[in-house]
Amino acid sequence: MEEILTESEVKLDGVRQKILQVAQELSGEDMHQFHRAITTGLQEYVEAVSFQHFIKTRSLISMDEINKELVFTTEDSGKENKTHQRVRIGRWEVEGAAVVAFL
Repeated sequence: MEEILTESEVKLDGVRQKILQVAQELSGEDMHQFHRAITTGLQEYVEAVSFQHFIKTRSLISMDEINKELVFTTEDSGKENKTHQRVRIGRWEVEGAAVVAFL
């Protein structure tokens, strides 16, 4: 069981990196223009994270915990200044995905 959970964490880290790439690419853009394109992927991510958390802890993950995993800090060539990229997920998306994940 631990082996599967470890493998799933590695895969979820890969998904988080893809979300970071999307956040960087869409930085400064009108998010409403791309909402339909990214909502489904974020919902699927939330379902996967929620399910993994439930399997590990036998409890539901909070929206705050999910959002914490989607705050990225990147460093530019060793500079001390850090750029924060935050991906916000609407409350309805998180709750809707969590409900679907546990039905």
